[in-house]
Amino acid sequence: MRTLYEIIEDVKDNKSPDYEELRYALLVYESMFNMNKITLRSILSSDREIPKPIKDLMWENSYKMAHTALNQSPKEYLGWNNDPENPDYQKFRQAGNELIEKILSGQDGE
Repeated sequence: MRTLYEIIEDVKDNKSPDYEELRYALLVYESMFNMNKITLRSILSSDREIPKPIKDLMWENSYKMAHTALNQSPKEYLGWNNDPENPDYQKFRQAGNELIEKILSGQDGE
């Protein structure tokens, strides 16, 4: 599989990357979006001012995450533990979805 950067460039050039590349690229972007959302939420929800060195470190980590992702294949970046083809990943995901359903339906786990 090509790097995320190469896949993105193909899309921008109106070319058609294959389905697997797009599928995994989407998962990489979702992963990065979630990580950055967590970081942003921690900055915005803090009652105290976050020191500039900490903010700089957060920014640097976000940059490194994106740089690493762009220069690897999406499948490589995600790794086997986060690959939807991994049966253990699917079991973990199913358990999480069942827990969310219980919470949303008001069940107390009995």
